[in-house]
Amino acid sequence: MREKEEEEPRKEPAKDYYAGYVFGSHPYTNDELPGRKSDEQLKEDIISNIKKKLGSHPESNISASVFDATVTLSGTVKTYEDRALAGQTAWNTPGVVKVLNELDVSEPDTAGPKRRI
Repeated sequence: MREKEEEEPRKEPAKDYYAGYVFGSHPYTNDELPGRKSDEQLKEDIISNIKKKLGSHPESNISASVFDATVTLSGTVKTYEDRALAGQTAWNTPGVVKVLNELDVSEPDTAGPKRRI
């Protein structure tokens, strides 16, 4: 058998060594990425854009919550068209990554295509 060769001592990795793992809730903050909007700025933009598109319907009660550029729409709207328009408007807002449309419709008989006369 061979004699055991002396093992080379292990080197400690540098303190700033990155092995592909991130130990924390989020690897980057909004301040580190130039041009990225904060969640609060996105929320304000989404709500103002939806109000512009839908107008001021008294039946509409839409709120948005944003976490890591993922938007959740909640509340009520009058028709399914308003629901789809609100979701599309939120999706078209720059900086949004994902939209969860949880809006309720107050008049569900408006489902389906428009009637042809």
